Formats: sequence, structure tokens, C-alpha cells
Amino acid sequence: MVDQKQSFSNFRTISFVIIICTVCALTLSILAEFLKKPQQDAKELYRSKQLLLAANILDYTGHFVLDGKIATYNGYLTPYIGSSPPLAKTIEILEVFEQRVEARLVDDAGNLITFKEAGIRLEDYLRDHSKLGFSHLPLKLIYVVKSNTPSKTPYGYVIPVNGYGLWDAIYGYLGVSHNGDTVLGMTWYDQKETPGLGGEISLPDWQKQFFGKVIFQKALSGQTNFERAPLGIKVVKTTVKETYGNSPLANSAVDGIAGASITVSSVNEALRASLNPYRPFLIKAHQNEVTIDD
Repeated sequence: MVDQKQSFSNFRTISFVIIICTVCALTLSILAEFLKKPQQDAKELYRSKQLLLAANILDYTGHFVLDGKIATYNGYLTPYIGSSPPLAKTIEILEVFEQRVEARLVDDAGNLITFKEAGIRLEDYLRDHSKLGFSHLPLKLIYVVKSNTPSKTPYGYVIPVNGYGLWDAIYGYLGVSHNGDTVLGMTWYDQKETPGLGGEISLPDWQKQFFGKVIFQKALSGQTNFERAPLGIKVVKTTVKETYGNSPLANSAVDGIAGASITVSSVNEALRASLNPYRPFLIKAHQNEVTIDD
């Protein structure tokens, strides 16, 4: 009799655990499905913001930018006149991104190719190659940024940058003007460097240093040999002024981060390795040989 009661008690306990586990699993499954769309939307918004930051179309305070000045969006960007500019709304950010940023591919010869021409789905391409980066591929990812008004000449380009930091991989976007040389902006959007040290690469004040720099390093004469010049922006150990003074090399350098020598070296290598494969394309851009459908 006792054994029967014990067996029945065990059965009830096991049944209760199974029911609880089933309910929890079902609840989590429903929540995961319910949250999938908001998570995808948040991810898309974040990516759009980072690309627009690199292109200097959005600033770090959340305002649109046009020709270096605060702008507002009314179907296209217009200069803002007033003292209290409105922040860019989420829907506006997504619309500007949709209007002005288009993912393309670049081959080893520097030719610009659409994903349709290559017979590749953008979603598949990003899923398969985002982790290891794109610069080593035969068809490399580049974002073409269209002008604010219809034009066959792009406003600029955004190149994905990636490398390995102190603790993990680092990912960024480098915006380059239509001349293929002048930096529009820089953003390190995914990094796990030490807070207060290497982690400062993600801070606006540090990233702003890249604005206006040139990625083709000038010779001491001030001239640029686009075929052979080192590519990248060098993060120096101290300050650009202390390291290069008024040398032309200062045009391709930014101040370092105290106590973050490994991260600094990683950023330098990431920029060098990521940009070099794009050299043929950047030369074509500099020679005004890159056009797009308006």
C-alpha cells in the first residue's frame, strides 16, 4: 500500500515537472517568435545609423547633416534654419538610408557590380561573410552613398572594416568621399575592448578625429602616389602633433589612446588589411571613373 502511494506521489511529481517544462518551453517559443520582428527592426535601425554616421549624414547627437551643417528631412535633406534642430526620427533615418545607401560589390579590378548582376542575395552574402569580413573575398562589399539630389556621381562610399582586438574581433565602417581618398567618418560599432582603455575606439570624441583625413598616405613632398602609397589611417602612440608635427603624414594619422597599445595596433592593422583590397576601386573613384544610375 505504501509502495502504491509512493509511486503515485512520484508520478504526480514527474507529471507536474513535465507540465511546467512544457508550458515554459511553449511560452519561450511564443515570446521568441513574438520578439523576432522587433529584434530584426532594432538591428536594422542600428546598422542604418552606423552607416549614416560613417557617411557623415547623421551626427553623434542624432541630427541629420548636410554639407557639414545640421539639416532636416522633408523627402530629402535641407539645411536647418533655427536654434533648436529636431532630432532625426526613426522612420526618417530608415527612409534616408533606403534612399541614399545601396550595397554593391567590388571585384579585384575595382569594378562596381550590383548584387543582381552577380546573382547573389544580399541577405545570404551578409549572413555567410559578416563574421570574417569582406575584403578578402573576390567580390567585396561596399556601400555606395548617393548624393542628396539626383546625380550620377556618388556622394561617397562606406567600406566595412574588421580585425582582431585585445579580446575579440572589432568591426567598423569607414566613410570615404567620392574622391576615393578623404574620410567622411569612422565608426567602430562592434568591439569588446577594455572599457576606459581600448574601448574608447567606440566613443564619438575619438572617432571624430578621422573626419577629413586622407587614406592614401602622402609622401614627405606632399604628393600622393595612389598606386604605391600605404593605405589606412595610422593611430599613433601619443598625439599626431608630437609624432608628425606639420608633416604631410599627419594628414593620415589620429591621436592614440593611452594604455591601449594592443587595441591601437589592432585598429591600424584592421584599416590597412581592410582597405588595401579596395585600392583599384578607390583609384577609379579618385579619377572620377565611378558612376551610378541617378
